[in-house]
Amino acid sequence: HMGTVEYNSAKEALRSATRTAAREWAPLGITANIICPAAKSASFFRVMSQFPELIAAADAANPMGRMGDCEEDIGPVAVFLASEGSSYVTGNTIFADGGSHINGSSWAPDLSDT
Repeated sequence: HMGTVEYNSAKEALRSATRTAAREWAPLGITANIICPAAKSASFFRVMSQFPELIAAADAANPMGRMGDCEEDIGPVAVFLASEGSSYVTGNTIFADGGSHINGSSWAPDLSDT
C-alpha cells in the first residue's frame, strides 16, 4: 500500500491477530476473519479530491479496472461474515479488492510533482 512500512506492518499485525483470535475463540463457537478491502470511501474522496487525476490512476491500477464501492462490493462480504452461512469460516483474510493483492501489486502514485 503506497510503499509505507507503517501501513503494511499494521495491516499484517491485524491479520496475525485475527488468526490468533480465530484459534483461541474457535472452541467457544466464535469466528474471527478480516476483510482487506480496496474501495472508494468518503475519506478516500476527501483526500483524493485534491488530486483528481489520482482517482483515475487508482482505478487503472486495479486489475478489475476500478476501485470497489463500500456498499456494493464490501458490504455484502461483511454481511456474509456476520451471517450463519459463515459459521465454519474462521481465521481467514478476505481480499475484497478487485484483485489488487495479486502478485503483490500495489498502487503507489508518484506525488513528487505535487
